[in-house]
Amino acid sequence: MRAWGTRRKGQSPRDAMDALAYRCAMRAACRPGLLLLLPVVLFLAGCAAPFDSEQLRLCRQVLPALHPEGTALREIRVSPAALGKAGLRIDYAAREPGAANRVHVAACGFGGTTFEADRLDLVAVESDGVPLGAARLLYLKRFWLAAAEAELPPPDQLSSLPRLPTGVAYALQQLVNALALASIYALLATAYSLIYGLVGRLNLAFGEITVLGAYGAIGSVAAVVALGFTDPLGGLAVALAVAAGLSAGWSAVVGRLVVAPLHARHRLGQPILIATAAVALTAQEFLRAAQGPRERWMPPTFSEPIALARGGSFVVTVTPMQIVVVSAALVAAFAVLWLLARSCFGRAWRAFADDPGTAALFGVDPGRLMASTFVLAGLCAGLAGWIVAVYYGNVSFSMGTMLGLKALVAAVIGGIGSVPGAFLGGICVALIEAAWSAYFDITARDIVVYSLLIVVFVLRPGGLLGFSGPKPRDV
Repeated sequence: MRAWGTRRKGQSPRDAMDALAYRCAMRAACRPGLLLLLPVVLFLAGCAAPFDSEQLRLCRQVLPALHPEGTALREIRVSPAALGKAGLRIDYAAREPGAANRVHVAACGFGGTTFEADRLDLVAVESDGVPLGAARLLYLKRFWLAAAEAELPPPDQLSSLPRLPTGVAYALQQLVNALALASIYALLATAYSLIYGLVGRLNLAFGEITVLGAYGAIGSVAAVVALGFTDPLGGLAVALAVAAGLSAGWSAVVGRLVVAPLHARHRLGQPILIATAAVALTAQEFLRAAQGPRERWMPPTFSEPIALARGGSFVVTVTPMQIVVVSAALVAAFAVLWLLARSCFGRAWRAFADDPGTAALFGVDPGRLMASTFVLAGLCAGLAGWIVAVYYGNVSFSMGTMLGLKALVAAVIGGIGSVPGAFLGGICVALIEAAWSAYFDITARDIVVYSLLIVVFVLRPGGLLGFSGPKPRDV
């Protein structure tokens, strides 16, 4: 289990000035308290170290190769380095056998930044300011890092693992890899379905609300690290509380100030679509101005692989973080389904979704029900943002558009307005993405997902669990 990371001094002067100016403008223009809280959280998120977790892992694997066998290493801090397209520097203490403890500096340079093809290509290494020669760097990459990449249990533990055919083991690994992505899509699709099932309108701002929650999670981690709190479980809990609270609050604000007034005045859905799209663009530009175009990174936690099975030389693994995020998503799914099936809120939601006029005659308060539904949808979006932050480790201002669009596809495939269908659609989209990425050209993955949406519209317009023909929608 790895500690939460090291403290970083903060933003560049330009980023800080942009964030300050935008905070002042928002404080003058908007009165809700959430708008005052958001810049503080985003400022803390800006203090999080912008490191690629995989690049940091590779650089840490280089350190033992720079010293004799048996050297005790202790990491002191991590900071950026001007080496290659993306570089980082690790200050650490090393006690070689028979020698005193000394502080060293290692810097690693990589051939690309996040989402570039060469992001994990180690192109340069410096030890105490002295660069490694080309021959030594080649040996380091071909033999040392290749052997360290596996990070598998000892051979005696591997021999006790269940044996599977290699193809089955590889497919099982792709299924494990799709679980976290399925959790994100399912939760966001549920947020869409909760609102659409109630009022028959789409809120296109849920992608950005999710990103706000992810920034809140990273900002809370930066805050607890700055305060000297290094317990990973406690940090995850604080990050979850902040992400869920921030997203739920902003979802309630959007519902109260944007969706509810338009829904009361207009019977058509286009004004709400346009208004929520404008909210999404505004939030995205605000995040870009406050945080800059750079991605924000969170240090990896609970990322040690656990071997499950093997097929020849291929070993199926799962990480504790995958178990945590999937468990949290399952708990949230059962909680939402229970609320809709057994609680007073669920009965009111189903009654209003079926017949708003009759539900109002029987005492259902439309304003209160809509506010509660937006809060619940925001909690689902916040949990999805928390998973994005703690599992993938990186957040950018622009990722909300793609997240929201993929989740909307999942909601439509499952049956827009059907909460169980939203979970099913999220699982389907994630499995298709993972399978296509594993076996086919990854560049065509999104084409396949959107083509599936077209097929569903043609063959079953209401989705898997929605209506299948021209009749009232099922919720």
